[in-house]
Amino acid sequence: MIPMPPALSRQIDETERLAPSRGDAMQISREQGQLLASIALALDAKRVIEVGTSYGFSGLWWLSALSLTNGHLVTIDVSEKKYRQASRTFQDAGVLDRVSLHLGRGIDVIPTIEGTFDIAFIDADKPATQEYFNLLWPRIRRGGAIVTDNVLSHQQEMGNYLNSIRSREDAHSVTIPIRAGLEWTLKIA
Repeated sequence: MIPMPPALSRQIDETERLAPSRGDAMQISREQGQLLASIALALDAKRVIEVGTSYGFSGLWWLSALSLTNGHLVTIDVSEKKYRQASRTFQDAGVLDRVSLHLGRGIDVIPTIEGTFDIAFIDADKPATQEYFNLLWPRIRRGGAIVTDNVLSHQQEMGNYLNSIRSREDAHSVTIPIRAGLEWTLKIA
């Protein structure tokens, strides 16, 4: 288990506990969260961006690693309700100072955010996944990664996307078959 502040650990447990009562939570699993945090630690990530904040569960896992690497999370969600609740989630976890929350469509918000990233996490509307990737890939450092959720649970919707990223000469991509399936795409050139 990744060492983390008690408030962050408690908030992970609480957000996971609340998920079934939130019909629109659609959050990653605990196992996926542990993997995301491990990826961030392995890449010594200092800056992570996620498209699809939801109630902040995946963000809490990123922040468990970023608290150790002295990093920062940028997160985007289109739902005002989820944006407000995620802000409270991060505040209750004691990590709000490590997060920049953005409200809006990822397609519109990503171009307004400056800088490069070590990791991007795409877990939003599936039809726009390729467009998110196209906006984020040029801003991922060499040796960084884009992780995409739901590649197994939404195989038909994600098929063209997977074919596209797996045919890139500047990437190595692999499916990790945990729960809904994560695609881990490393930038190698």
